[in-house]
Amino acid sequence: MNNNSSGCELAKAGKRRRQEGEEVEDTTAMDRLTHLPRPIIHHILSFLDTKYAVQTCVLSREWRCAWKYVPVLRLHSDSFEQYSSFQIYVDHFLFLRFPLSVRKVSYADNGDSEEQDVHLFARVFDYTLSRGAQHLAMDLHSDLEVEEFHRFSDLFSPSSNSSLITLVLESVAIDSGFRSFGFEMLTTLSLRWCPVSFDEEEDLFSNFPCLQNLSILDCTNVLPYHMSEECLKVYGLQMLSLNLQSMSFSKIEIVAPKLRRFHLFEDSDNSSDFPELSLASLDSAVVHVYPDYGAKKKEWVEQHLISLFQGLHNAETLTLHGIAQVLSDFDQVLEKQPSPFTRLKHLNLNSDSVPYAVVDYFLKGTSFAEPIVEFG
Repeated sequence: MNNNSSGCELAKAGKRRRQEGEEVEDTTAMDRLTHLPRPIIHHILSFLDTKYAVQTCVLSREWRCAWKYVPVLRLHSDSFEQYSSFQIYVDHFLFLRFPLSVRKVSYADNGDSEEQDVHLFARVFDYTLSRGAQHLAMDLHSDLEVEEFHRFSDLFSPSSNSSLITLVLESVAIDSGFRSFGFEMLTTLSLRWCPVSFDEEEDLFSNFPCLQNLSILDCTNVLPYHMSEECLKVYGLQMLSLNLQSMSFSKIEIVAPKLRRFHLFEDSDNSSDFPELSLASLDSAVVHVYPDYGAKKKEWVEQHLISLFQGLHNAETLTLHGIAQVLSDFDQVLEKQPSPFTRLKHLNLNSDSVPYAVVDYFLKGTSFAEPIVEFG
């Protein structure tokens, strides 16, 4: 009898200990989050849209002011059902946030053209620069015609003390005034869906002395008709990487003696010539051509593609998308052409069936003993 009583008491004691242990574990798990160092909490909140970061903080007494310290701001109108709510929210947020530095700002305004608030654009831009941000992305999506897009130089005031090193712009018109912005520390610039216009004999990017990475993606040439043949000049003494995609300029002049990576995407409607292209420091080139160029005349292959390859002659790695199929129809032209590629080590043709003459054209000039060729 006594043995049974003792056994029951031991079992109850063990159960209590297990329950207490579970409670301790739960409390410990909660404390691991609640009592994290403040900088780590701010870093975690940085991954959220700023609206949701604020909503998360108000649920906890310990965190109620943490959103005011978050160094990464993500202000996106898609998070709001009504554009007017987004306007009010951004205005209040910038006013109530503690006057601390910001590392990165991402601003996306997808309102209708009649709703968009240009003063809000300017306030976010000025706030970003005044707080010493290093990274800024602004998407001013618009349903306007490209000729009516908001101009960067009209929206924002030039600043000579900008700390920006990365600038990403979408759906913003770029004109000659863009050069007046003193982005002296800028190393990375990306333009997407940006109508571009400029004065004759002008380079839009030479005023950014530290620029190393430039992407111009799906940007439309909106020059007047009498200037439609004008050449887009890309000059960068420190430029290391250049990405051009679906440009509508007939000519693009590149002067970048240190350029190491070149990526070109051309579709059937947009084909640019590259006069006197010579990239002395080039290591890697990726070229896409889609998809109707096989029907082009022989002159186009000789004058455009062959000229482009000559400009890429220093590449050690060459990746071609779509071009192999184009060149397959003109293998006899390639047989008569000397190969400009003297340093080629790695060739990726991205096609399963390529005539020998095409492969031979790229490899017959290389000084590398055993170049690697990949298909498919």
